[in-house]
Amino acid sequence: MKIKASALAAKLFKAQVAVVFPTDELNKDGETVYATARFIGHFRAVPVSDAQADMDKLKELRNSGDHVGMIGVEAKRLEQCFVGFEPLPGQDFPVTDDNDQPLANTPENIKVLLNSREVRDAVRKTFEAARSADVLEKNLQK
Repeated sequence: MKIKASALAAKLFKAQVAVVFPTDELNKDGETVYATARFIGHFRAVPVSDAQADMDKLKELRNSGDHVGMIGVEAKRLEQCFVGFEPLPGQDFPVTDDNDQPLANTPENIKVLLNSREVRDAVRKTFEAARSADVLEKNLQK
């Protein structure tokens, strides 16, 4: 496999994101029906120095009991990491705009997506899984 030096330096990568969200439907037992929307997320790894600064800030905020501040730091980091999106091959992007058109990959729409707790949690989970030591170690063994 070849990789562009610029992508390696910026640590850009893609990973499939699966967003599970509640619908307005109930099953025969009266329980909420959940649906899944899948797409390809574009990610950028945060430089070690930035990650360390964020961890230090989170520790400080946790110690002071500032949970709102902690949410802000985590949201900022996610905005730095999640840099784009595209549909799965052969499919439309599963999220639409107000005109029922697939959502365009723009900085504004990235923020719109991250405003949803379900999307934000799915993006964070995907990023962390792709960057986990277990995944990186398995790749080294291939």
